[in-house]
Amino acid sequence: MLGDFYWLIVLLHLLLFVYWLGADIGVFYSARYVQDQSLSLESRRTALRIMGWIDQLPRYCLVLMLPVGTTLAVASGALRFSGGALAVIWVVGFAWLAVVYAIHHFQGTPLADRLRSFDLVWRVSLVALLLFAGITGLMRTGPVITDWLALKLLLFAALVFSGIMIRVFGKPIGPALRQILSQGSNAELEAQLARGFTRTRPFVLAIWVLLLLTAYVGLTKPMLS
Repeated sequence: MLGDFYWLIVLLHLLLFVYWLGADIGVFYSARYVQDQSLSLESRRTALRIMGWIDQLPRYCLVLMLPVGTTLAVASGALRFSGGALAVIWVVGFAWLAVVYAIHHFQGTPLADRLRSFDLVWRVSLVALLLFAGITGLMRTGPVITDWLALKLLLFAALVFSGIMIRVFGKPIGPALRQILSQGSNAELEAQLARGFTRTRPFVLAIWVLLLLTAYVGLTKPMLS
């Protein structure tokens, strides 16, 4: 029974990687049509709705990676964690998932804005925690007892950080799109939109590379010493 549970967690972990990367590529491709000035505003609205829906999948996958990855690490013996601590991680994971869902469901409202600010603070804090856990793991001074898991935590910190940078550099995209779709297009708004997508593109590509590296480290489990 324990073996079946372990492989179920492994499967779920792999599916999160697959859906994260696959959906991210779908968002990247849909963005081309959102920016396409030759399309009608209605067509661009449709492309935006499609992009917004698909974009939720990578967000959910990132959130669920926290409890699923932690459970897998404990089950594989790479992480020393008590059952109580693991339960807390799952509670945090589901609470974070609820926040991410609420941000999308209530978008455009003051509640969504407050939750988005909270979510940003949490992600910055999570990056710090992951860096600390990864570094102490490499130094053999924390609950992480394998090099490969320490490396995965550092890569995951970089993934979360890249997402934060997409949010920071992509901040002009939302206001520009709302004005274009409600008031019509003009050169200034289109330039603002294009600038936002251009500035976020390196971080989108970085996420793809980091996901592949994280999967590789998880499969090969390299040891540094």
